[in-house]
Amino acid sequence: MSFLRFALCALLAAASMLAQAAGKKVLFNHTKHEDGGTSAEWVICSASEPIPSPANPTVETAWNGGISAFGFDLYKAGYAVETLPPGGRITYGDVTNAQDLSKYAAYVLPECYVYFTAAEKQAIYAYVQSGGGLFIIGNHQGASRVTSSVPGSTDAFTVFNDLVAVNGGNPYGFTFVVGHGPGDALANTTSTAFATGTSPAEQAIIHGTYGSLSLMDFHSFAYLSPNTAQNPNVQEILHTGIAGDTGSFIVTSTVGAGRVVAISDSSPSDDGTTTTAGKALHNSYTINSNRAFFMNAIAYLAGDSGPVAPTPVVNIVSPAANTTITAGGSVSFQGSASISDGSTLSYSWSFGDGTSAVVLGPVAHAFATAGTYVATFTATSNQGKSASATVTIAVNAAAFTVTASAGTGGTITPPGAVSVANGGSQTFTIAPSAGYMINAVTVDGVSQGALSSYTFTSVSANHTIAASFTVSAGSSFSENFDTGTKGAYATGTVALATGTWTLNDALLGNTTSDRKVGTQSVRVRNSGKVTMGFTFATGAKTVTVKHGKYGTDGNTTWSLWYSVNGGTTWTQTGASVTTSSTTLATATFTVNAAGAIRFELRKTDGSANRVNFDDFQIAGY
Repeated sequence: MSFLRFALCALLAAASMLAQAAGKKVLFNHTKHEDGGTSAEWVICSASEPIPSPANPTVETAWNGGISAFGFDLYKAGYAVETLPPGGRITYGDVTNAQDLSKYAAYVLPECYVYFTAAEKQAIYAYVQSGGGLFIIGNHQGASRVTSSVPGSTDAFTVFNDLVAVNGGNPYGFTFVVGHGPGDALANTTSTAFATGTSPAEQAIIHGTYGSLSLMDFHSFAYLSPNTAQNPNVQEILHTGIAGDTGSFIVTSTVGAGRVVAISDSSPSDDGTTTTAGKALHNSYTINSNRAFFMNAIAYLAGDSGPVAPTPVVNIVSPAANTTITAGGSVSFQGSASISDGSTLSYSWSFGDGTSAVVLGPVAHAFATAGTYVATFTATSNQGKSASATVTIAVNAAAFTVTASAGTGGTITPPGAVSVANGGSQTFTIAPSAGYMINAVTVDGVSQGALSSYTFTSVSANHTIAASFTVSAGSSFSENFDTGTKGAYATGTVALATGTWTLNDALLGNTTSDRKVGTQSVRVRNSGKVTMGFTFATGAKTVTVKHGKYGTDGNTTWSLWYSVNGGTTWTQTGASVTTSSTTLATATFTVNAAGAIRFELRKTDGSANRVNFDDFQIAGY
């Protein structure tokens, strides 16, 4: 599916879901002391009721209540949000009441601390029986909102137990029981014990379109006790996660044509923001699965599926295409991801060889064994929506038959044909000139310039090397920057003969102003960097690199850094170098670091003057 077609389908789906919510109203109760005490403000916008203001907010903090994030999300989903303010009437079927419950798809009771009257209880019961959606948000015993300044105030779960006692019975099918209150060592807990059934309520609430629920946290709470003898349709959604305790954190039931959802704690709905002085709120709404639960619950109570949670858009930045390496080599992986609603994203890589990493990148991964591996990058939203992208890594492990000749008057070691692993290097020594570097190498008739070794990267071939003079014993490495293409300074990776390098504020230059040995060299400006995206396995005794001023630019200063932990931390080696000539000079650094190592060239003066680097060589152990 093309991106344009995908985007169009996503827009049409979102429009369809918004149409379901459009025109439906959600009413939040504020007649029962919901904002009492220093740690409670269970209202959408205490500064503006019954209609929150501004009418078209662009950010959640435009509304100042302690559960404004909940209301703001409903507004974004297409619902109309209102509050029944202090002094408002709770009625059902009363045409003289502008906020009669018959006008609302869902009615939210957030932590009420004053009893409902008998008439109000009957109105709420009639509303639910006739198809309304009732959302009860409870709390713990001993709350600070219970105060003598509010006659009749009592714990919210006591108020709700009285609410569900109607006509001599309990048609709702659940009651609240004491849980863990302030000062209790168990007052802060989490639970993942969600129901595993397939009922419509379970699917809509636990696996709803705002995300699948995986973990919720509670901070001082009561429990809910479902009773199927009172209502055979009552069912548990989330069980307590505390050993030895019984009861539920979340239950749902149907009463007549209506639906009911109850949660035993208000903390998961608290967004922690308000402009009301003297409030000490707790931010819990945006963490774990809390937001998804409240949005799924409203969609279920309102009788629609709600907007579909968006899916992340993912891409693999590096490697930009399928890549071939040799066994033992590494690849730098970098993903990118975005999501239309700004949800929090988590990232993971599966490299296809049984290993993985929980990171966006960049992350270097080595492949030890030949084969074909599919690396998968996945981004997952906190609403449970995920998307993936893949790239194929082909790892070669063929061996080469290599024959080397010493040139005029020399004796070469090793003599005759030798086997070299695909991607490996072979050092040849010519007597009696021990200690000299090879200054002329020809492979299959093609001159390679000055090298200390040669890396064989073809899948399978027989090579003949003609070498003059001597290379010292030990492994070595040489990069001449003549392969690969990068014509812009913006940070990016480039595949060179030795592996993948990252060029930051740097490019591969091939103009007459670029100082170079072959066809091109690296050109660096400002505070640019040239970084190996892989490790050289056998450590480094010394490093040499050629450097020269670009064009007519002024002097520059730079330094060489190395890392022995895959690029996590870096150490400067040697002193900083000043480049003052347009003629290439050779800088030599003594490193003496064993084991896997990688290097980075850093321009340190920060000026716009440019410098060229070429012929980067490592003499290994």
